[in-house]
Amino acid sequence: MTTGSTAASIVNQALQQSVAQATVTGVNPTFDGSAAGNAAGILYTPAVQLLLRQEDYEFARASAALTPSGVTPIYPWSYGYLYPTDCMKIRSVVPATWAANDPQPVRWTDSEQMISGVQTRIIFCNIPNAVLTYSTSNVTENEFDSVFQEALVRLLASELALGLAGRPDLSEKKLSESGGLVQIGAGRDS
Repeated sequence: MTTGSTAASIVNQALQQSVAQATVTGVNPTFDGSAAGNAAGILYTPAVQLLLRQEDYEFARASAALTPSGVTPIYPWSYGYLYPTDCMKIRSVVPATWAANDPQPVRWTDSEQMISGVQTRIIFCNIPNAVLTYSTSNVTENEFDSVFQEALVRLLASELALGLAGRPDLSEKKLSESGGLVQIGAGRDS
C-alpha cells in the first residue's frame, strides 16, 4: 500500500515520464483545466478501471451477498442477481454457506436484461443466496499497492505521450512497461 498518493501525484509521475515539462494540480476528473489536466481527466479513471479488470489485486477485493434481480433466469440458470455497480471484475460466485474445503467452482454467466425499461446487468447461476467476490472500483489512491500504482503511472504515461506529445514510440514503450508490471502484480497476488 502506498501512502500520500493522490490522482494528481500519479498523473504528475506519468507526465514526468512522457511530457516532462507539464504538471497538474487539483482532483480527478477536473484537475486544473490545463491541457495536461484535461487529458488526465479523460484518461485517469478508465486507466484505473482497465488495470482493475486485468488482475485480482488484493487491495480491490470485495465480497457481497447478491441481490435477486426479479427477472426470470435464462436457461440453464435457476437464479438471477443484480450486478454490483462497483464491480470491475467477478472473481467468484459462492453459496452463502460455502465450505472452504469444497474446491468445486460455481458456474455463472452475466448478461444484460431489461428491468422496468432499463438495460440492467445480471449475474446468472444455479446457487440460491449467492455471494460474490469481486474487484471493486471503490478504492482510493492510498489503497493502491506499489506495483498497481507503477503500472498505472506507466499506462497513463503511454496515453499521455501519444495524446499530448504525439510520441507513438514512447507511448509503446510505456505501455509495454505497464504490461510487465501487471504481470509482476499477477505473480505476487496469486
